[in-house]
Amino acid sequence: MRALQTGAVLRTRAVRTRAPRTIRSTVRSPRIAAICTAFTVCLTFAPAPAPAHPQTASAGAAPQSSNWPSFRGPGALGVAYGSELPETFSGADGINLAWRTEIPGMGHASPVVWGDRVYVTSAVSEMPPQRYLAELPDTRDSIVDPTTHRWVVMALDKRSGEILWERTAAEGVPRTGRLRKGSFNNSTPATNGTHVVALFGSQGLFCYDSEGDLLWHVDLGVLDAGWFFDPTFQWGTASSPIIEGDQVIVQVDVFGGAFIAAFDLADGTERWRTPRDEVSSWATPTAVVTPERIEIVTNGGRAIRAYDAATGEQLWMLSPSSEIAVSTPIFVGGLIFVGSGYLPTQPFYAVRPGGSGDISLEAGRRASRQVAWSVPDGGPLVATPIVVGNYLFVLSRDGTLSCFDAGTGLAMYRDKIVPEEVSSSGPLDVAVIEGAPPEAPKPVTFSASPVASNGRLYIASDRGDIYVIEAGPFLRLISTNAVGEAVFATPAISDGLLLVRAQHHLFAFSRGGRGGAR
Repeated sequence: MRALQTGAVLRTRAVRTRAPRTIRSTVRSPRIAAICTAFTVCLTFAPAPAPAHPQTASAGAAPQSSNWPSFRGPGALGVAYGSELPETFSGADGINLAWRTEIPGMGHASPVVWGDRVYVTSAVSEMPPQRYLAELPDTRDSIVDPTTHRWVVMALDKRSGEILWERTAAEGVPRTGRLRKGSFNNSTPATNGTHVVALFGSQGLFCYDSEGDLLWHVDLGVLDAGWFFDPTFQWGTASSPIIEGDQVIVQVDVFGGAFIAAFDLADGTERWRTPRDEVSSWATPTAVVTPERIEIVTNGGRAIRAYDAATGEQLWMLSPSSEIAVSTPIFVGGLIFVGSGYLPTQPFYAVRPGGSGDISLEAGRRASRQVAWSVPDGGPLVATPIVVGNYLFVLSRDGTLSCFDAGTGLAMYRDKIVPEEVSSSGPLDVAVIEGAPPEAPKPVTFSASPVASNGRLYIASDRGDIYVIEAGPFLRLISTNAVGEAVFATPAISDGLLLVRAQHHLFAFSRGGRGGAR
């Protein structure tokens, strides 16, 4: 990280909330027209339209507004019902800020919540505090850091932000490099209220109880993940653990030796391990629960696969996939939504569970008995898709938001959250590098996945703006809100709190919040 600290200073400034902007976007290019044509073909095979709240069909009940137990909440759905979040807020000015707590070190891992506890992990270097430069262009460059780090797990009080306990899980020099815009702590922890599980890549898998006592630790070896084309580019791991019943399941897609495994939640005993014919990938697995069985669905660089949760046996596979897979599958309204967006292959699928064997589509087809609908170039590079009501939203790295009818795949719109004329300069910019030319392009990029509550999407940019958008068939920007720090982690939602893990602090925003800093 020291290579990034070259004297350029990241300066942030508050952003005024802009008036709501509505873009009544229709198909605007031949490429999108082709997608819509494909969707028309898909309608022959599509299921009935999704229910008003299709999330309720995935596991029998809507996500609770209190617990947010793993990456992007229950089932990675990203939706909390009943949480009245603020539509305008600011970390710098304290607008609707309930509290702000400093988090040591660096991490792209998201906070998780159970009851009145918030759990956060981080990688803390012995060197001075490090920072992200959100304006750095995306590259495949990696960084090897020879300094000693501590990998820590922290518990905070949800209402006050007070740190209740902090534990050091591991200490030493990182065993691999990381992506230049990444961190050594990318995997979000998981909890069921009594257990807190943290995956720190090559440092291992750790399980604590809710009071911070270490229950068990499993050494998974050196996990070297990076560019499929050249293994000298080390990017680090990012897939997060999930808790399914009495098991912890991890997807470990690394150079030479990819696997998926289940460990006993009580004592860390390995239940099963299944090798995967995969290149490095960074997606989190999802448990798809149906009356017939539980499928563990994974997104990989070579194929999308499902495994039996009890035995690890592979149930079905679907290809093609992008050679870089980051987005997590979600199960909503009886369909598994999954895709990836690394050029030139960017497929996106809506898949019915219960498949067997190879369910890949025949050449020229966009649907089948197992695949409800698909598009050849609609997959996201990083962000996990989200379904709100009848609509599916897919966020691209450059801030392009695509909206589809979730049940049929019909395209509603595809547009930039931040217009081109604003993204390079103007009042929406929140960070500049001192000494840079005043008109130098400052691209707006997005790493965090969207979350939603009460018909509103909350989408965080790398530079620390959170865009509140109406979750409907037209792109309507309600407000733009400055956190005041870079944001790469996906926010969490719990009991009216929007929890944002930023570069140096964990922020809690709420309606009428008037908290302070810790």
